[in-house]
Amino acid sequence: MKRNPFSKEYNSGRKDQFDVDYAIFKKCAGEAETKEELIAMLEEKFNYVISRIANENAKELLEDMQLL
Repeated sequence: MKRNPFSKEYNSGRKDQFDVDYAIFKKCAGEAETKEELIAMLEEKFNYVISRIANENAKELLEDMQLL
């Protein structure tokens, strides 16, 4: 499946991504003692996912432009 890096939708290429995201959220929610701590934990966990998807989009775009 070819992804569109310019689409605004959340697309990781995995059908079970919602389940994974929800499991991460529940784990963090159980460990956090304050809302601020929960937000910080979630930002840390999801920044990895966001940066991975961004890297994949950039690589795909460079390949399409025949720069790789």
